[in-house]
Amino acid sequence: MPVAFKGEPSIVFRRGAKWNHDLATVDFMAEVSDYDGQRLIVCRVAREALDDRLPSAERVDPLVLFKRFKGEVRAVAENKLMELDVEPDGSILVRSEDLNG
Repeated sequence: MPVAFKGEPSIVFRRGAKWNHDLATVDFMAEVSDYDGQRLIVCRVAREALDDRLPSAERVDPLVLFKRFKGEVRAVAENKLMELDVEPDGSILVRSEDLNG
């Protein structure tokens, strides 16, 4: 589903996140409102991006890391949404270079 906005969108991130074992991502939802109404967009942050935020090789639960860096992850996801930098499936993916570059 292509993402496009009519007017300036309002983005609110929903509470909660879940581990997506198949994609090795933490998934969370953005509620986007524009002149066409509201829709939910899946946002993902790669485990690698979260692991790369740590100064050591320590492996920490990805949901714990998401909570620790949630503000930064959401800011990157919001920028990607505003720039319409979406994956082919319409989701947003925060990669290591986005979060740590």
